[in-house]
Amino acid sequence: MPHKPLKPCLYPGCTKTVPSGYCQAHAHFYTPPARAVDNRPSAAARGYGKRWQAIRNEVLCRSGIPRELWHLYDIHHEPPYNPAIEPNHRAYKLTPMLHRDHSRETMRSRGRGGKSLGNMLETGKAKGNIYSSKMEAGGQNGR
Repeated sequence: MPHKPLKPCLYPGCTKTVPSGYCQAHAHFYTPPARAVDNRPSAAARGYGKRWQAIRNEVLCRSGIPRELWHLYDIHHEPPYNPAIEPNHRAYKLTPMLHRDHSRETMRSRGRGGKSLGNMLETGKAKGNIYSSKMEAGGQNGR
C-alpha cells in the first residue's frame, strides 16, 4: 500500500522530513489551536432551563420522532426567540429541525454566512428581483 510522501518540517530552515508538522527536534514549537471562548450566560439564564426542556420534549413527541433520535434535533422558533420581547416559548411556532439544518437557518436569519436577503441588501448585492429581470430580458421563464 502506498504511503503519503513525507513533508519538510515546519520549522524554518529545518531539512528533516516528517509525515506532518514538526520533526522531533522542533516538536516543542507546536502550539495547539486556540479554542473559541463562549462568554454567553448559561442556557438556563438565556431561557432554556427546565421548563424549556419539557416543552422541547412535547414538541419532539408530538412530531413523531423516535426518542432515541431526539439528540439529533433542535427546536426552531419562528420568529426567532427573544426573551426580552416574549419569554414564553409556547407563544412561538416551534418546529423540530435536524441540528445542521437549524444551525444553517439560524445563521441565515441572523445575516451571517448564508445568503440572507438582509445580508444581500446590506452588501448591495440584491438589486431587484432576479427572476423579474430575467423575464424582461428573455421572455417566458427567463429563457
